[in-house]
Amino acid sequence: MQWIDFTEPLWFSVTTTLVTVTIIMMALVEWLLPVQAGWKWTIKIIVLLTVWRFILTSYGVYVPYGPFYPDQIRGMALTFTPYIWFSLVAWGLLEAVLRLVMNRPRILLLLAVHLITFAILDSFTPYHLWKNVAWIVFAGLGWLVSTHFYGYRMKYPQGWQRLRQSPVKIAVNIGIVFTCVLLIGISMPSVSPTLTDPYTAWIKRSGGGGGGPSALSGALGDGPSAVKEEIVSGYSRDDKTLGNGFEFSYSPVMSIDTPVRSYWRGETRSVYSGTGWADLEQEGRDTERYRGAQDADPLGHEQPGKVETMRVEQTVTMNTDKVYPVMFGGYAIESVELLDERQQSDMRWAGKQAEMFWNGYRDPEDLPDYPRKYKVVANIPLIPLEELEQASYEALYPEGAPEEYLQLPSSLPQRVKDLAEEITAEGETPYAKMDLLQQYLRQNYEYTNKPDLARKRSDDFVDSFLFEIRQGYCDYYSTAMVVMARSLGIPARWVKGYAPGSQPSDEMMMRSPELGRAYNVSNADAHSWTELYFGDYGWIPFEATPGFVSPIMEAPEDSEEAFALDTDTDTEVSAAEEGFFSKIDPIIMQRIFITAVSVLLLWTLYQLRSELYFLWLRLRLGRPLTPAEKAIYETLRLVRRLRHRGYVRGDQETLREAFGRWKLEQSQLAEALDPLLLIYEQANYGRSPAAANWRKARELSRQAVKLAGGNRWKQALPNSGKRFLGR
Repeated sequence: MQWIDFTEPLWFSVTTTLVTVTIIMMALVEWLLPVQAGWKWTIKIIVLLTVWRFILTSYGVYVPYGPFYPDQIRGMALTFTPYIWFSLVAWGLLEAVLRLVMNRPRILLLLAVHLITFAILDSFTPYHLWKNVAWIVFAGLGWLVSTHFYGYRMKYPQGWQRLRQSPVKIAVNIGIVFTCVLLIGISMPSVSPTLTDPYTAWIKRSGGGGGGPSALSGALGDGPSAVKEEIVSGYSRDDKTLGNGFEFSYSPVMSIDTPVRSYWRGETRSVYSGTGWADLEQEGRDTERYRGAQDADPLGHEQPGKVETMRVEQTVTMNTDKVYPVMFGGYAIESVELLDERQQSDMRWAGKQAEMFWNGYRDPEDLPDYPRKYKVVANIPLIPLEELEQASYEALYPEGAPEEYLQLPSSLPQRVKDLAEEITAEGETPYAKMDLLQQYLRQNYEYTNKPDLARKRSDDFVDSFLFEIRQGYCDYYSTAMVVMARSLGIPARWVKGYAPGSQPSDEMMMRSPELGRAYNVSNADAHSWTELYFGDYGWIPFEATPGFVSPIMEAPEDSEEAFALDTDTDTEVSAAEEGFFSKIDPIIMQRIFITAVSVLLLWTLYQLRSELYFLWLRLRLGRPLTPAEKAIYETLRLVRRLRHRGYVRGDQETLREAFGRWKLEQSQLAEALDPLLLIYEQANYGRSPAAANWRKARELSRQAVKLAGGNRWKQALPNSGKRFLGR
């Protein structure tokens, strides 16, 4: 499982799921079914085929068609490749460990190999595998303890029987040992290494792995002379050179009170240089002066013709003293109103890019005090995705796509364009192609805040990310999405700002309701993403970075009915007419349904307990039981069940003697024990026991349990209760 965790970023999700489920199911079959080897292998193969079919069908890799034989068999054989090979190799390794690693020296050797391997991978790759090493140590301790007890059981069977009488004491002692080991490991102080490992020394020699600004580097307010050894996340000022690594900074930036989740948009960039994005001085902006006020006119926008919007108010409260070149809000801003004591302002609005600049300055030293609190009114677009997915290139861009957002440097390697065409070849419309491109980037590249720049060879940022580094953070994904989209003729621009942030949990709200439901945004939420232009549908955000979800709001199928409620009909329906079930929370209904199904399933299993018990015995013995054996097992099961009710059979006592003694203690047991004893002796000692006697034995066993239970209940009653029951 630790190897699966290590390979998860490298594999497709379907491969990871398939291997995980295969390992778990094979282990369960090995553990729960103590049957002969032939039966066990047959069950494992059936389980494996079932897992393959279920997982690959759920992920849409295989779609069943035609009769099961031969069409589906042939289809599965063709479709399951290459996923099945990962599953088969994992199963083979599990079986090898089960059969080869059987004693303490081999266990220690296997654990040592794993620990050394993970230590090397942790030191010489960008992966952090401390948790994997910790889990291997924990599992190894459990394995060694289990092996010790197994050997003790084989060598000293009588001592093992005595040991089993105190399971709690043994479990407590084992738990204390494990806890001490873990506490010692956790409490060890961190010590800096005296010698630098070879991998780190080589990275520093190659000039990678640190230094230099990145799109998320340098918290705002740092001057040009700021020390660059510790690059932290935050809103960027300089995007001309992207890349390098950074540390996450969780210092607060702002809290936003809004009813709708959104990305907090800052600025856009449109000129890609090959190493990053050009500054505003190079791009230029057509801006107009805007004075924030409650009665200010709505800001000018390039309104899309086929998209409706939802008007949302967002109150932004800054929680930092840093100053910013822009004011943040959801796309697209309609108005901004200052809510603090600042009455004079010189905000600049760039309508084409939908950016609100604070006083129009870029130099931090010239910025006046940034507002502490302001309200943004935003028009959130409601995208008709089903309609957009069907729109062709000619329908979206009848007069051609805007050249400004198709710019690419002449030095861009051809293989970037070829890869974009290969990924999107199956898409029939621009939106379908962009969806394929977004999925490819999310699934095939590793997210990390410290990419391995030693792999970089190409001078182009996107080319090195796609073919050499193959890992990075949001700047890598968003820039690659823009460049590859432009290479396909789809207008795109790069956007930076902040991800939504986090809201207080329900528990926190109950304890501190004054916190409200505002989104708390920190410097760790600094983010960049892509916006694509689809003609009359406007600019639509795309999220190629794994772990982030673009807050697109999809329009309902019939927008007019959704926004124009019929007050003459729907609003007059009373709560009583809605029905009882419509008043119940769907989550509660779901829990009631699951509980009811669980109770029904448990009741069914209880009713079939004898059949399940005989089925387990049949699997264990490898043959069906005879009626005589079933009768004997039913009788012996009764002896074990009566033991919990105070009727204990002595070590030297025969079954007839025990039944006789129990009848003296409770005379009513005789009506069930006498005929049951006769059936048992006929089955155990008779030459031709009756075939149907085992069913009668089952009925008599259940009757005896009821009589024994009633006897214990009467013993617990007071004397008056006994007299009442006697009458």
